[in-house]
Amino acid sequence: MPRPDRRDILALLAACGIGTLEAAAFAPHPSRAAPPRLAQLVVHGMPSTPSIVIERLIEAGVLAPFTDRPQLRIWRNADQMRTGVVSGDMQVFGTPTYTCANLLNRGVPVRQVNVLTWGLLYLLSRDPAIERIEDIAGQAVLVAYRHDAPDLILRLVLRRLGLDPERDVRLQYVGSPSEAAQLLLAGRATLAVLAEPAATAAEVRAVQAGVSLRRTVDLTEVYGRLAGQPARIPQAGLAVREEFLQQHPDVVEAIHEGCVTAARWMLDHPDAAGRLGAPLLDLGPATIARSIPHFRLDVVSAADARGDLERYFSELIAMSPGIVGGRLPDDRFYWGRTG
Repeated sequence: MPRPDRRDILALLAACGIGTLEAAAFAPHPSRAAPPRLAQLVVHGMPSTPSIVIERLIEAGVLAPFTDRPQLRIWRNADQMRTGVVSGDMQVFGTPTYTCANLLNRGVPVRQVNVLTWGLLYLLSRDPAIERIEDIAGQAVLVAYRHDAPDLILRLVLRRLGLDPERDVRLQYVGSPSEAAQLLLAGRATLAVLAEPAATAAEVRAVQAGVSLRRTVDLTEVYGRLAGQPARIPQAGLAVREEFLQQHPDVVEAIHEGCVTAARWMLDHPDAAGRLGAPLLDLGPATIARSIPHFRLDVVSAADARGDLERYFSELIAMSPGIVGGRLPDDRFYWGRTG
């Protein structure tokens, strides 16, 4: 049977009582050619709970119109992610927002698409005397990833308190959140800064081991309170290399809109989200479900989040200009239409 053309469809819709203008919205337009399908589309996600947003949008078929082979791959550390982006191996990727700004300012053609998480760092303590962030003065604190988000945000908070991170607190760096949690649970440390879902995983393991461990301080809440701002840090989201955006703007738009819908699903279905994320993050489904309320999931385009991003970057620049490449990123950094 020959495929009906636009006139056939308009005639059929008119016969059903749909007017010409209304029918035109349903009928295919001859100038609207279907975009070429991608042989493969890989989104490289962060090793944290927000990556479940990507897995969900893939599961929901958001990328089916563009490729038969959508895939999420988790990068394991920030150096691996930076290398992959600079080389061009990673075209669409989850990233701390300041890392994307740094890459752009150093000449790598990248854009921030959105912010997914607005703060997921917590201070966990075995010491019942530690009740406020001010109580860590003079204490040793375990921190994973020197010069990356946990270290930088803790330093911002300490500076706002009037504490010198180099003199007033003993920051002890370890190679991963899991190492920090193991040392904390083994009693070889009293305090550690952990991101989600590592913070929730440490709490669960502490209960199982009969160890007294508390989520003492929400660093995002303290950061906002000391600045007179809401408890929101535009910490991480999705970004894209410029050439991919130019070649496939419809794909980037679909990914962002898919993130909005997937995030809503995660918040409404934490148990199902836990089951979906367990293989990605190598954690139990119940632990992941329990972590979801703690990482401030809210999908906002970079254009709409620009004010928050610039405030955050400005603070980082005041602390150490090299963190974001010496200056605020220019207009091209912020993908999306405001409003």
